[in-house]
Order: sequence, then structure tokens, then C-alpha cells
Amino acid sequence: MAPNDFNLLILAIKDDLISKALEDHSSFAFLSEDFVNAIIPKLTEMKITANARLRLCALRAYPHERPLKPCLLPLLKDLEGKINIEFRVLYKPEAQNFPLVDGFFFLDSNPMTLVGLRMNTAGAHHTTASTVRQFTECLAAYFNGWGKLSRQLSWEIIYVQHKDNKPLTGWQRCDVVNPDNVSKKEKQKIATFWKEEVHQYQVSISSGDF
Repeated sequence: MAPNDFNLLILAIKDDLISKALEDHSSFAFLSEDFVNAIIPKLTEMKITANARLRLCALRAYPHERPLKPCLLPLLKDLEGKINIEFRVLYKPEAQNFPLVDGFFFLDSNPMTLVGLRMNTAGAHHTTASTVRQFTECLAAYFNGWGKLSRQLSWEIIYVQHKDNKPLTGWQRCDVVNPDNVSKKEKQKIATFWKEEVHQYQVSISSGDF
């Protein structure tokens, strides 16, 4: 095998491993300064309309505020008490069915920003008002003072994809679905919040980002 062919094989194997890691919700990559610096220029905003004003991703504006340490969030049934929100901490839920995101962190920006991470999104990943509500209920259960703090937050979601997946380009909706215990009025309020307040970004990664 020629040296160049061997190098290409190694890169292909590495890309396969990265894809598998993403499938396992490896949001821990955001603890790496090299990884964050590599993806920042690639972050693309998914605008709700083509003529919407561009908004700079908080991670690009405050790269020095990236997370430095992980914090595993236990299952709610095992939670012993609420904790205080910390900056520069990557919160990773233990629950496999945690709603909306695979991990998240808070940026010390103005205003404070909650950055949610969705890993290995292979296709459209629209959500529902009920899922968003479940997410905020989980945060209220985990963190002290969430009710007051949540009203002052800026919200962002980063969809992280492997380079071989078709990149998301369109706005990911928050649909209002009926069959659950959330009132139609509340669902509509959540959907409006998602549309007006949650900023979405996409990035495709490969072995070169590690």
C-alpha cells in the first residue's frame, strides 16, 4: 500500500470512530480548546427566514468562556438536591432520554447564554412544544433559582453533524402537537418562544477537528 493510500485509510478509520463517538452523544469534545477553536469558524446560523439579520454565535463571541470541566447530571429520581449554575461547566445528563439536547453549558455573556448541544444530527431535527417544556422542567429540578434566571437568558442550540451527513440548512421547527398534558395555549406560547428567542447553529466536523 502506498504511503498516501495508508494515510487516507487512517483518516477514514478516524472519521468512522468520530461518527461512532457522536452517536454516543460525545458532547465532551467541547471541553477541548483545540476542538472548539477548530469548529468556531465553521458555525453557521440557521435563520428562520432568508433575510433575517445574522446573529453572532455566543461561542464565537466569547471563545474564552468555553466549558472547562464536566458535570454529570444524575437521573431525576436519584437527585439529592438542587445545584447552583456554574459557568464554564459542560452539563451532561445521565438519562438516555433527556429531552431536547445531549448536553449544555452556560456562557458568561451579556445576557447570559444557555448553549444546548445536539450531537450527530443526521437529518431534520424538529422538536415539539412538549419536549421544550420537559427540558425547562428538568432544568428547574436541577438548578437553584431557575425560574428567575430563565427569564433573563439568551438561548442557542448547536447541531453538531459528521461531515458525511447532509448538513442541516433550514430552521428546525418547534411543532405544536396535541396528545399530551400541555394545554394548547401553553404549547403555542412555547412555540412562539422557540421561534423568537432560540437561535440555531450548525457545524459539520471531521477527523481534522480533533
